[in-house]
Amino acid sequence: MAAAKAAVASVPCEVHKDAVVCQEAKVIHPACSLHAKAGPIVFGRFNVIEEQVEIVNTSDQPMIIGDHNMFEVGARLVGEGGQRMGDGNILECRALLDAGCSVGSGCTLGACTYLDAGEKLPDETVVVGPGLRHYEPGAREAHVQAVLKYIEVLKETLPRCHHLRKSNVKS
Repeated sequence: MAAAKAAVASVPCEVHKDAVVCQEAKVIHPACSLHAKAGPIVFGRFNVIEEQVEIVNTSDQPMIIGDHNMFEVGARLVGEGGQRMGDGNILECRALLDAGCSVGSGCTLGACTYLDAGEKLPDETVVVGPGLRHYEPGAREAHVQAVLKYIEVLKETLPRCHHLRKSNVKS
């Protein structure tokens, strides 16, 4: 895993292959799985990946995940075919993005919701159940601020509660 200097990864998170690229201030909780089976998974800045989250890229094309995204407990992102996720998104507990889905910016997938294979979610859309969606103007900026605040809390809390994996980036 190529990680930025400010990335925080708790042990034991599973990182399969060295094709997971992390940028600035990423928080990876224990018991999550990042699996780049064929192509890389490229994370932007300031993302939070909680427990039991599974992110898998089965394509030889890169899976691109933007900045300021939060993957809550048990969320799953199964990618193939160059899947992309924008900035400032929240995938709540056990939300599922199936293969080939793409998500704009400022979106929320509610608890236990899913997007079918190949579905495209426009910016600032909230999914609360099958066929239940609405537009939430200003959601992207609100999500970005919430993620930044959460990262600050976790950077203080995690070192006291977990063994941390050191970043392999040299200064």
